[in-house]
Amino acid sequence: MRRFLPNFGALVLVVALVGAVVLLRPEPPRPAPAPPRQVVLQYADGSPMWSTGEGGPSSALVHRVVAELEEHGLPLDRLRAAGGVVRTTIDAKAQTVAAAVVGRLVAARQGDPGAAVTAVDPDSGGVRVYLGRGRVAGPGGDGQEDLTPEIVRPFADAGAPNLVRGRMSPLEVTAAYAAFAAGGVRHRPHFVTSVTGADGSSLYQVVEVAQPAFDRQAADRVTGQLAEKPGCGGIACVPGAHPWTAGYTPEVAVTVFVGQAGAAVDADLARVVCQEFLASTRE
Repeated sequence: MRRFLPNFGALVLVVALVGAVVLLRPEPPRPAPAPPRQVVLQYADGSPMWSTGEGGPSSALVHRVVAELEEHGLPLDRLRAAGGVVRTTIDAKAQTVAAAVVGRLVAARQGDPGAAVTAVDPDSGGVRVYLGRGRVAGPGGDGQEDLTPEIVRPFADAGAPNLVRGRMSPLEVTAAYAAFAAGGVRHRPHFVTSVTGADGSSLYQVVEVAQPAFDRQAADRVTGQLAEKPGCGGIACVPGAHPWTAGYTPEVAVTVFVGQAGAAVDADLARVVCQEFLASTRE
């Protein structure tokens, strides 16, 4: 027993020393956080629109796409952690054509009144063009403008006056007119088709939302009336609604709004922009 006690005491001392060493040993450095990965926004054809490697969102279009991603629970900060590709509904050619037409017909005018051009696919609600410059740089929900009676009247004629309000954004007007091109069916406008993670996983896939707005007979009747209006060239359109013009074909609905603050604006300018845009995209 006497032999055991000294040995036991020595053992306790060793354990205490080992414990002290363990407690005093500095913690290993924590691993550095993984660097953020690139998030790439693409046009509908897969060509690049913008990436996080270029800095912050650079245009009203990119801002609107990013806002829609947030609505779907996919903010940029979350996407940066894993990387990903966002395929949008925007038609690269049509967006370029709209910018060229507005630059030639509107921006060159004294005072640059600014303009917005928005286009929507009637069959899906996909936004094909989203362009704004000058005073109307944001043609989405925040940039609401007073509607003219000419823009509102076709909806009353179709028995659906509730589709429009006294003030709407160019994109909202375009989505409403797209219902005529779709035979009376209104689709929810959207910018994002899909989001794919860097590992190939599907993070989001659009589910199109459609609802009947009015019957096909009403849509066809109004379309026939609008196509006969002078200055429309056989395309259903609403001329003489300065500063607005709306028009559509079976493939696309378009709205043009021309700003007026501080600039002398031709009352027919919005119609000319709309007609040239439609003609250029059909070439």
